[in-house]
Amino acid sequence: MLPFDPITLGTMAILVSGNNQLCQIPKPAQINVVPKSAPLKYDTSQSMAQLQQHDIDTINPYGFGTSSHTNGFMRGQIAMKSAVELDYKFLERYNAACIWYEEITLTIEITPEIVIASEVAADKCKFEAVKEHELKHVTVDREIVNKYARTMGQKIFDGLKQRGFIAGPVPANRAQETAARMQETVMQLVELEQKKMEIERAERQQAVDSLEEYQRVSALCPHFRHDHQHSSASRR
Repeated sequence: MLPFDPITLGTMAILVSGNNQLCQIPKPAQINVVPKSAPLKYDTSQSMAQLQQHDIDTINPYGFGTSSHTNGFMRGQIAMKSAVELDYKFLERYNAACIWYEEITLTIEITPEIVIASEVAADKCKFEAVKEHELKHVTVDREIVNKYARTMGQKIFDGLKQRGFIAGPVPANRAQETAARMQETVMQLVELEQKKMEIERAERQQAVDSLEEYQRVSALCPHFRHDHQHSSASRR
C-alpha cells in the first residue's frame, strides 16, 4: 500500500494541464526472470494396478480397440511466481505522486517426478527403458522453462514500454488504484505468456508420446508381460 491521503477533486484540473515532466523515472526498471528446477525424484512405490487409477492427460496413440497399460509417467508442475516492486515520489505542491516500476521478478520453477510401477522397477531392462522415455518428458519441461525464461523478460518489457514505466502525476486519492493497476498489468502479461507456454508444452509433450516411441520402448524388453505397454506424460 502506498501511503497517500485522499485529496479533493480540485487538484485534477491542475494535474491534467500540468507538465508531465514532473514525473521522471530515476532509473530503468529492473526485470529479473529466474528459472529453477527442483531435483528430479523417482517414485516406484505404486503397483501397475495403482498407476492405472491416475488421471493421465496424454492422448493414447493406440487404436480404439487396443488395450494398454501405463508403466510409468512423469508428473510435475511448472509454477510461475511474480513479484512487482513499485516506488513513488510525492509532489507536495500538487498533492499528487509519480509511481514507477522499481523491480519485477518472475520465477519459473519445475518440480519433476518420474513415477514407475513397482513391477517395472523390479525388471532391470524394463525399468531402464521406461526411465529413458520419461526422462524425455523431463527434458522437454526443462527446455520449455529455459525458453520462456529467455523470452518472458522481453515480453514484459515490451508490454510495459507501450504503457510507460511510470505513471503520473496521479492525484493522491487515486494513487492506490493506479499502483494496483500497474501491478495487475504485469500479472496479465505474465498470464498471457503462461498460456502460450502451456499450449507449447502440451504439444511438445504429446509429440514425445508417439505410437512409434511406445512401440520402440515395448520392443526393448519383449519378455515383459502385457500386450501393449506404454509410458505416459502426466502434468498436473
